[in-house]
Amino acid sequence: MVQVKKSKPLAVCNVCGAFSNEYQDVNHRCTKALYGRRCSGAFRSSLGLSWDQCIACAATGKVGSETCVECSGWGWHLMG
Repeated sequence: MVQVKKSKPLAVCNVCGAFSNEYQDVNHRCTKALYGRRCSGAFRSSLGLSWDQCIACAATGKVGSETCVECSGWGWHLMG
């Protein structure tokens, strides 16, 4: 089975760094939980950010049949 590269995430939380691929999340509050409480950050567009593809999974999000642990299945890392 051929694995296809994933597209880059559309949004990144400005506090916890969580990614989202949902258009409706951009400019809305983050949905992730930190230390048992909802993150206070907001998802911001990632269009102007620089991305590196994950070396472990070649931007597919999978290593074999398992989710890549290096990128949590996203296939991409923020440069920096």
